[in-house]
Amino acid sequence: MELNRFIGLATLLYALANPIGIGPVFLALTGHGHSINRPKVVAIAAAAVALLLIASALVGQQLLAFFNVGLDDFRIAGGLLALFIAFEMFQARFGGISQTAEERSEAERDLHSVAITPLAFPLLIGPAEMSIMITLASDHPDWTQKTMLVAVALLTAAMIAATLLFASAINRLIGKTGVNIATRVMALFVAAIGINFIFTGIRSELPGLAS
Repeated sequence: MELNRFIGLATLLYALANPIGIGPVFLALTGHGHSINRPKVVAIAAAAVALLLIASALVGQQLLAFFNVGLDDFRIAGGLLALFIAFEMFQARFGGISQTAEERSEAERDLHSVAITPLAFPLLIGPAEMSIMITLASDHPDWTQKTMLVAVALLTAAMIAATLLFASAINRLIGKTGVNIATRVMALFVAAIGINFIFTGIRSELPGLAS
């Protein structure tokens, strides 16, 4: 995996996770408790993000085989999910389609639980990110390439953690309008990747269309 592809994939996963947009949600969820340890919450959430992405890369292909799902079918589904998330990001909505009202209520009652659910999953990492890792791992079955995907997962988790640690400063610096603009810029990249996944899957499923 070339360096530019390595950086591009980490950037894509970071954009999909959208920690800048999730920042206000993170601050709201952890802002009501007097004894909440935000750095600890961030560390646990980042570890969960890394584990979810790594598990998708290492055992995702076996899951596809178990459920008898074709790679191109999964690629199209992942592209549709990425597009769905991109449309949400264009509207500057954070987690509206990923977190139920019951989950938000539970998080507000038990602030320490937000590190895993709903912060790590499904707010930061959801089906779209996991499907992308599974697809890429299937496209690169060599263990050297999978090791690079593990490194991508760790880099993505580190970038997400750094963003959340400075969420208060970022919000003060760029404000709500700046957060919305950054989220919409990320949405463009997410939508483009989603469309690429969809058309790649369609061309493979229906090769006659390519000609």
